[in-house]
Amino acid sequence: MRVTSEAGAPCVVHHGIEGAVEIRDRHGHPLDHEELADGTVRIRLRKGDSALITAKGDSPDLTIRAVTANEPAPRWGLPT
Repeated sequence: MRVTSEAGAPCVVHHGIEGAVEIRDRHGHPLDHEELADGTVRIRLRKGDSALITAKGDSPDLTIRAVTANEPAPRWGLPT
């Protein structure tokens, strides 16, 4: 889960991830955060900063790329 601060205030997120989490900045560096109750964390972010919340030890591939469709589907979006 990625969150971006629009106000530059502490961000409280209920993430719903089972177990321990890691929180990193856009460069992959750990961010200080406070663990609250029931899968909720408080992260101090400046305006425009973002945080990536993942399960501890998880390294998701965040590359944006085209994917192959699972099955035929109608086209959507702007006509070509």
